[in-house]
Amino acid sequence: MFSLMRLADTRWLVCLVVLLAFCMPAFSQDGFISAKNFADAQGIAYQWFPIQKMLVMRKGLNSLKLTVNETAAIMNDKKVYLPAAPRIQDGQIMVPATAIIKIFQGDTEAFSAPPKTASKPVKPAVAPKPANNTANLNTSPPIIKPPANTIGQAKADAILVALRHSVRDDHTRVVLEFNETITYTTETKDNVYRLSIKGCRNLVPTRRTNPVGRDIKKMDINSGPNRSGLILTFTMAQNKRMPEIETVNDPFRMIVSFFSSTEPEVATSTIAANQAKPEEKPEEKPVVKVVPQEKAPEINIEVEPATLENENFKSRTIVIDPGHGGNDSGYTFPGRIPEKEITLSVAQHLAQSLEKAGLKAVLLRNRDVEMSQSQRVSIANRHGADLLISLHVGGSNDPDKSGVACMIYSKSGTHVPESETILTEGMVYKNWLESTRFDLASFLARRINTRLKDQLKVESRGVKQLPLLPLKFIVNPAVLVEVGMLSEKTEGKNLLSKNYHQAIGACIANGIVDFFNGIVINKP
Repeated sequence: MFSLMRLADTRWLVCLVVLLAFCMPAFSQDGFISAKNFADAQGIAYQWFPIQKMLVMRKGLNSLKLTVNETAAIMNDKKVYLPAAPRIQDGQIMVPATAIIKIFQGDTEAFSAPPKTASKPVKPAVAPKPANNTANLNTSPPIIKPPANTIGQAKADAILVALRHSVRDDHTRVVLEFNETITYTTETKDNVYRLSIKGCRNLVPTRRTNPVGRDIKKMDINSGPNRSGLILTFTMAQNKRMPEIETVNDPFRMIVSFFSSTEPEVATSTIAANQAKPEEKPEEKPVVKVVPQEKAPEINIEVEPATLENENFKSRTIVIDPGHGGNDSGYTFPGRIPEKEITLSVAQHLAQSLEKAGLKAVLLRNRDVEMSQSQRVSIANRHGADLLISLHVGGSNDPDKSGVACMIYSKSGTHVPESETILTEGMVYKNWLESTRFDLASFLARRINTRLKDQLKVESRGVKQLPLLPLKFIVNPAVLVEVGMLSEKTEGKNLLSKNYHQAIGACIANGIVDFFNGIVINKP
């Protein structure tokens, strides 16, 4: 496989297209090329969904979704438009080569608007109809702010794709980015500000930052009633000036401002300042309490490695996804290292234990870098691994809640119309549900959970089935492992220890070995 060439200018792009024209007999005179041959030659992962007539091409961190007879495509969750629609010709999927190369190079701005003249689908002996390039583009109306204490009509299919914040001179801004219309209500009691969002799925975004600091003491995200919608609860540093909400379109965002003081500063004259009453004291500035870093306890847990009994499973590949990273710290607790550091450390120890057991490990990230969910899915599926382990750390408002947990994907809480007949993400989702071995994922989760509980001597919160975003669209059996509760007094401190991370990695590796030892291969 050859890496996709990164060209410095358009002259080299033309040269590449000419070269492909001579090397590939499937290159047509109108600039189209066989998608399969093109992908093989350029080292691009190729996946075809015949029912939906969708083609997914992946290269490195980039993922491009194409639809036959549609000029609209999706590149890393961003909509782009091809100059001509992919088509089926002589049993092959044909794509416009030059446009595909440019898009994978990152030149998406040139394809941000629909072409002036849309191509027509090629169908023999049938008069072609003009392609409707706007029917399935998921266009969305702007966010509508409902009247106070009311909730309007909601579609219940929006997703909170990102939560980020920034600290200004006099306030902290929390930005909630959605991919669809939502409605909301607010409620304030004492220092607690509650934002209830209806019209969205109860999925917590992986792309998020923690706004806890000067103006916000605490933030929690929970599902709404009957596992519908989201409830964001903020504990504010002051309660005299209420937060303000504004909305912005394209993308659909809510901006919530939490203020530092009750009133803005008012300039006064020098004379007035000099005439201040003697008994008046200067205004005291709020003191930001710095919580000292807790010291990791001394932990020495010996975990006896399990033996892989069946040689047929040697060198099987396991993808390890350390949750969060970069600006996305994950769950944080005062005085303790953030979730992103714990998951990375555990992942590295898990990889070492798997290699010692004779298995192959692939880390989605080996350093403190932020990755989108589409990037994680693209890389994980491109490796063609046998299993995926997504690592996370739990946290709770209940300081006594402790224990490990293993989770597999479940469609419970999601909605896909049964009458879908056209190509939509819903159809792709249903096709994925039908082809994924969730039974093997459940078997793996039970094995890992047992090892963690027995060898670490910790509580178990069990094996759960939830519609978790980190596991969605992973084509192989996948398990999300919460290695402990960072908010619990004892367990949270244990998670600061590198030795404890090593023990966790060894336990998970033993659970994976137990999984393979429990698989029986029927000989013909």
